[in-house]
Amino acid sequence: MKRLLTYIFTLLLVVAVVVGCTPQAAPTAAPTQPTQAQVPPTAAPTKAAAPTAAAGPVSFHYAFLDEPPGIDPTIFQGGTQSTIYAALYEGLVTSDEKGNIIPGAAASWDVSADGTQYTFHLRDGLKWSDGKALTAKDFQYAWLRALDPKTASNYSWFVEMFIKNGTPFAEGKVTAEEVGVKATDDKTLAVTLNNPAAYFLQALLAGVWLPVRQDMVEKDPAQWALNAATAISNGAFKLTEYKIGSYITAEKNPYYWDAANVHIDRLKFSFITDANTAYAAFVAGDVDGIAGVPSTELVKLLATDDRLHPYDQLRVSFLRLNTKSEGLSNPKVRRAINMGFDRKSYLEGLGNITSVPALGTVPSGLILDGKDFREVSGDNGLKATAQVEGARALLAEAGYPKGEGLPVYRLHCPDTMLKEAEIVQQMLLTNLGIKTEIKPVDTKLWFPMMVEGKYDIAFGGWGGDYVHPMTFLELFTSTAYDNATGWANAEYDGLINKARVATNEAEALDLMVKAEHILMNESPIVPILFPSGAIMMQKYVTNWFISPASTLYISPAVITK
Repeated sequence: MKRLLTYIFTLLLVVAVVVGCTPQAAPTAAPTQPTQAQVPPTAAPTKAAAPTAAAGPVSFHYAFLDEPPGIDPTIFQGGTQSTIYAALYEGLVTSDEKGNIIPGAAASWDVSADGTQYTFHLRDGLKWSDGKALTAKDFQYAWLRALDPKTASNYSWFVEMFIKNGTPFAEGKVTAEEVGVKATDDKTLAVTLNNPAAYFLQALLAGVWLPVRQDMVEKDPAQWALNAATAISNGAFKLTEYKIGSYITAEKNPYYWDAANVHIDRLKFSFITDANTAYAAFVAGDVDGIAGVPSTELVKLLATDDRLHPYDQLRVSFLRLNTKSEGLSNPKVRRAINMGFDRKSYLEGLGNITSVPALGTVPSGLILDGKDFREVSGDNGLKATAQVEGARALLAEAGYPKGEGLPVYRLHCPDTMLKEAEIVQQMLLTNLGIKTEIKPVDTKLWFPMMVEGKYDIAFGGWGGDYVHPMTFLELFTSTAYDNATGWANAEYDGLINKARVATNEAEALDLMVKAEHILMNESPIVPILFPSGAIMMQKYVTNWFISPASTLYISPAVITK
């Protein structure tokens, strides 16, 4: 079993704020990854000429609506961190605005004919932000550190999923020399996978794969990433201060290989947890961008302010159903809840005018074999509105007509989501006769409660780690720690395992579509919505972009004020 799958809780937008990592158009599908050996371009595509930057030192100030629990890339992952990491670090590969994988620290790479071996060739002259040479050994150290149980990385599972002998190493059964990551020289990193994975390059965009400096980490393993003296990085910017609870500041990294195309000298990320306060700061011109807007302003801003940038997120929000609970152990009861859920009225009740009802687990825009997964998989027999008659018939077949005989279920929600819980509570009672008792829980205690099975029905969600349907479907395999529903289905596991190693995209698509159909028929979860968000950016900030994986890339931005 994977030791630790991090839970990425996705708020079921939106009562107080429409929030996002950063602005974007609707996600663009990732390009098809090669199924045979291929050497990508040795340099990023030629960049368009940037607007003329402002004279003198240029500053950029962006306000997040939350503060991450940490910014050690090996340990902490999340939407806010991804934007911070994109500014401070650079992995082997990076993304352009269309989601194409392009060279980052690696100038090129080779892939073996069977798709299990990748050889990355680093750029010449790479340096850390203190001027010391960056080598392939820095990547090897970072990946092994992620696998080390002592690190307690919440993404160790992600490295294990791909890298040969990653799990045995994490379990202490093999040595580091037997793990499938080796620096064969200062500029070459040889990687061996557990099996072919056409989406491996996409997966490398996650923060856990970023290089970190061993000597800096060992000076203060718990705090090194928060201190400017030890937070040595290899990206466009380097940390200058982190004031916990307030802000992060950074300055341009003169040793970054592409520093000539970085037009910002000083960078500030503030943490303003009240959306109204952040919006007021934006209106006053005190910040250049904000990562969300109050929902009360959304309709007006959509109609009148082109500084607002709505975007689709690579996420799904759902209800988890504990399959070990009385009644919920019956798939007909779970399917009845899925069919009887009125997604349209849920969104209307929240005033959410941007998100889309979810009739499956995989959002739109993920392309395999030239086809959108969501379109091929279809609606799974679900509708945006409740199918009350059919749902009640299923309950009756299960022996619970009109919900009679079912216990009063615990409906767990984060303590910030009482309105959402009240809508669900009334919906289940009205449509199905199912009674619930709302149980608010501190968000810090949220996922441990679910993993321990101390719930009946609970709000949940997942943010994709890479631009591929597998990032959503693997979550519900029987060995996935984050499944947290108690559901296990051997046929589902088999389809997912076959899709993981499929080298033909048409075959992989067919396998994953079949898997989603099983998941929705069994209904250990009830998909609710595919979240959309909106952020604001001042007009004088140009050339920034967000990838389809919802990461803001601010390093190419130009400030023209």
